[in-house]
Amino acid sequence: MKNIKKIFIMANIMVLSFTALAKAEAPIPMGWYLEGNLGGSKISDVSYAPNTSISTTGLAWSLNGGYKFIPYFAAEIGYTSYANGKINFNGSQVGKDQAQSYDIAAKAIMPVQDTGAELFAKLGVARAKSQITATNAELLAASGETLNTGKKYSTNLYFGMGGDYAFMPNTAINLQWNRVDGASNTGNLDLFSLGLTYLFD
Repeated sequence: MKNIKKIFIMANIMVLSFTALAKAEAPIPMGWYLEGNLGGSKISDVSYAPNTSISTTGLAWSLNGGYKFIPYFAAEIGYTSYANGKINFNGSQVGKDQAQSYDIAAKAIMPVQDTGAELFAKLGVARAKSQITATNAELLAASGETLNTGKKYSTNLYFGMGGDYAFMPNTAINLQWNRVDGASNTGNLDLFSLGLTYLFD
């Protein structure tokens, strides 16, 4: 959690620093928007079998759509595809975890006056899905263990925070972190991303 706080303190500093480099247009105060994000993800606090661990590799991405009712509040829905998780047993891969989630959230927004920058926080609920498959069941079987494979589902709290900067009246770049606070069968799903938001007239 300390690392997450450090990342987002730095992220918010970066967003605000852009305002010193160029004069941005103030974003449209309300309307429909579409957002695409690309970054890295992490799966944590999940148990597949005794003495196993999880690591993630590859890119993660998300798509969000919503409506900005006033400059300070929006509601959105989203989909996230997380990077594949490698399930390791005594240093060797024995399976993989392919995770995804759907979310609906309220978004509180704090505009930074006359800069084109905004800080925001999200809170909602998410439906998480994990597809767990074995890649080396024999290694686990030799130790008398089995991998808990198959599709796993959970409905959990969803939250996040970040900042964006409108470099054009309708278009902003954003940096954010979002988490599905998962159950033991799906784990916590974190996404750290950079993206673009387009707000329609």
